[in-house]
Amino acid sequence: AAMHLLAKRLREFPAAQHVSLTLTDYKARDFSLLDITVDGCSKGSTLKNWSIGRGIDATEVMAVGDNLNDLEMLEFAGYPVVMENAVPELKVKGWHITQSHDENGLATAIQNVALGLQD
Repeated sequence: AAMHLLAKRLREFPAAQHVSLTLTDYKARDFSLLDITVDGCSKGSTLKNWSIGRGIDATEVMAVGDNLNDLEMLEFAGYPVVMENAVPELKVKGWHITQSHDENGLATAIQNVALGLQD
C-alpha cells in the first residue's frame, strides 16, 4: 500500500511528465517495486536497441518475464516466455509459459525454448 501511495504522489509532481513510473506488484509476496526511468526507457526499448546494435533480429531473441514492467520486452521478442508465477495480464497473451522462479523456470525456458531441448 505504501508503494502505491508513493507512486500516486510522485505522479502528481510536474516533473513526472518527463519520466516513466512503473509499479510492479508481487501480490503473493506482498512486495512492490517502483521503477522510475527516463521517459521512453524500458526493458523493451533497451533490448531492442541492444539487439539492433548487434545485428540480431527480434525473431532470434528470447525474453522471459513475470510482471507488467516486462510487457514491452516480451512484445519485442520473437520468443516471449512468461513465468508460471506471472501476473494474469501476461499469462493470457498466449505466450509460452515456463515453470515458476522457485521451480527453475528460467533454466527450463533456456533449455526448452532457446536451445530446443525437451525434458
